[in-house]
Amino acid sequence: MTINTFPLLILLAALTGCVTYAPPPDGPTASLGMYFENDTSGHMLTGLATVFANPACDRLPSGERIGTRMGMDERDELPAQQIAAGKEFTFDLATIEVQGGANAGCSVTATFLPVPGAKYEARLYNRGNSARCEMVIVDDQNVAVPFTTPAFSCMGSVNGKTRNGVGWFAYPKIPPLILNIPFK
Repeated sequence: MTINTFPLLILLAALTGCVTYAPPPDGPTASLGMYFENDTSGHMLTGLATVFANPACDRLPSGERIGTRMGMDERDELPAQQIAAGKEFTFDLATIEVQGGANAGCSVTATFLPVPGAKYEARLYNRGNSARCEMVIVDDQNVAVPFTTPAFSCMGSVNGKTRNGVGWFAYPKIPPLILNIPFK
């Protein structure tokens, strides 16, 4: 039996965009652009960007989601966002990819120190059908910016269970549909 996971991804994208991160209105900010690059094409890919209060994956009261994007291209981009600057900034880039009747994903959580007024770009590279991924953060001169990563990803259901940059694979658990149709 084949399960069409496309409607699940549509629902995921709709629900994950509900709480949107906003930097403190009175604090300094920087700009963060984000993109996802996949070494396989032709699969539906959802890219997620989430902000955390710290590298311990604590949630922010002001919101968490920077962006969500769906597509089938090898490269997809999220619009640049204003982020809090002058203090450590922790965020996660993740992808979820439909592969037949299952989903595969990979994510990297990173912490770096944005300089007020600076522009940054975070790039998540997926390799081997999401079996592994790696992140690079660069400034507006395309120079790599140092960052740290916790041992495990902060992304949703894999928080504390999946190492940064290591992919996961899962069949969605969908309860069976029971029809109450009388037989003659």
